[in-house]
Amino acid sequence: MTSEVREKKIKTNGIWLNVTEKGDEGEPLVLLLHGFPETWFSWRHQIDFLSSHGYHVVAPDLRGYADSDSPPTHESYTVSHLVADVIGLLDHYGTAQAFVAGHDWGAIIGWSLCLFRPDRVKGFVSLSVPYSPRDPNLKPSDLFKSFGDGLYITQFQEPGRAEAAFAKHDCLTVMKKFLLTTRTDFWVAPPNTEIIDDLEVPSTLPDWITEEEIQVYADKFQKSGFTGPLNYYRAMDLNWEILAPWQGYKIVIPTKFIAGDKDMGNEGANGTIKYVKGEMFKSIVPNLEVVVIEDGHHFIQQEKSERVSQEILSFFDKLRNITESSLGCKKMDPDAVKSTLSNLAFGNVLAAAARDYKKEVLANEKAQSSNHVNEEVDLDELMDDPELEKLHADRIAALKREVEKREAFKRQGHGEYREVSEGDFLGEVTRSEKVICHFYHKEFYRCKIMDKHLKTLAPRHVDTKFIKVDAENAPFFVTKLAIKTLPCVLLFSKGIAIDRLVGFQDLGTKDDFSTTKLENVLIKKGMLSKKKKEEDDEDAEYQESIRRSVMKLHSYILTVKCFHDIVCCTIHHFLVAVT
Repeated sequence: MTSEVREKKIKTNGIWLNVTEKGDEGEPLVLLLHGFPETWFSWRHQIDFLSSHGYHVVAPDLRGYADSDSPPTHESYTVSHLVADVIGLLDHYGTAQAFVAGHDWGAIIGWSLCLFRPDRVKGFVSLSVPYSPRDPNLKPSDLFKSFGDGLYITQFQEPGRAEAAFAKHDCLTVMKKFLLTTRTDFWVAPPNTEIIDDLEVPSTLPDWITEEEIQVYADKFQKSGFTGPLNYYRAMDLNWEILAPWQGYKIVIPTKFIAGDKDMGNEGANGTIKYVKGEMFKSIVPNLEVVVIEDGHHFIQQEKSERVSQEILSFFDKLRNITESSLGCKKMDPDAVKSTLSNLAFGNVLAAAARDYKKEVLANEKAQSSNHVNEEVDLDELMDDPELEKLHADRIAALKREVEKREAFKRQGHGEYREVSEGDFLGEVTRSEKVICHFYHKEFYRCKIMDKHLKTLAPRHVDTKFIKVDAENAPFFVTKLAIKTLPCVLLFSKGIAIDRLVGFQDLGTKDDFSTTKLENVLIKKGMLSKKKKEEDDEDAEYQESIRRSVMKLHSYILTVKCFHDIVCCTIHHFLVAVT
């Protein structure tokens, strides 16, 4: 059992992670990321071994696991969230670059970290799960369907299904079924069978794990449940969307891949072993070493602990003397991107005001009352007017459609100007069709001007998402997106940056441009629609139709018309106000 480890809770990316560490904090940091269904305890052998060889070893319980926080929905388990958790840990320890090792889902997080933030990784060891290029035409869920309903990943997709199946067994049995399996297939259960029921418990324990060690896992999952860990699988399609901007990118970090020759899916002509030894894998991970351990299964760092520990140590020792600057990326220097400030007075900017419909209707009433025909009209005759009834019904239906549409956009974060973190950035720009993102610096005068205008436009154009990112806290995206001058407003269509506004170049280069001018520029670039004008035209046509219908009516009927107009226009303004 691991001895003399230190456990503590660390706040990172908005959640608390339970972290186990050992070794001198002045030594190079090694971050160990576990997989499913495990905890930090799966690295117990490597924690002792690496810390005894001069490394500061940190092994967290990943989000959703054991003593770490477990957000309730699968949308909180994307690779962008998981990488942001890791970056938060590195920042907590004040580490610019770390050595990283990951197993199973921990390997997927490690690959994503190397892709998103290569500046933070000095060397990476992946256990069991290789890096796979993204297929732009095939979502993961569609790929899984080819294996049928028996594939464990497919069964894990449906909320509650796997949880219910697991609950038929005690936690100790569930852990034995997963940890001790020696199956080499892709874990596909027969028809109408849950994978947990298809996995078997061996009659005797292997010599690499004890009953007490398995009980450590069982106790943790008994307390925390399995929904958090299963949410990783339920977010796989979201990951596919998030990774779109990295289509075709290579992993440039020095990497060692370790797997057992009897891990699931490793055997056969199309198995993992053939893939990692082939030219394709080497082409996308060019700085690569591959180690295949004989008679090794999936939970390789526990089953073959001494061999895996030695492989990790030899690889990290080799890289230990590489300077951080040789692999890292420079953080943005705010002075290098600072916009030239002018001495123009910072005047008050009036927000666009809606028309005063009530006054307009009353004015119409006064003008019309002097010309009305004094003829007797029954109120019932007005209420039965088919033209007016149709106009009213059509307008109400249109208003209902508009409400539903606006509510759908609001659920995606539209209708307001929000700040997002570097960890949430990818998810925000890939989950909406049109996104306007302002990279800003909190001390820059022109960034504040841009903020003011975008904040005004956001509720006007709910079909476009408006967000902002603090450039100082997003050095990777500043570098990747080649942002050199602030303010910089990036325009995204379906997750792809299609254009940008750099400084005020498109706005006349002066600081006193109007919100309308910015709005027109964004309309020309296809990021905003002219919907507001069309809605106003529709309202005008609607009012004119009503006016024609009631011009001949008695003054009492004119009063009814005024009331009708006021209500409809109030509803229209309410819709604008609430969004």
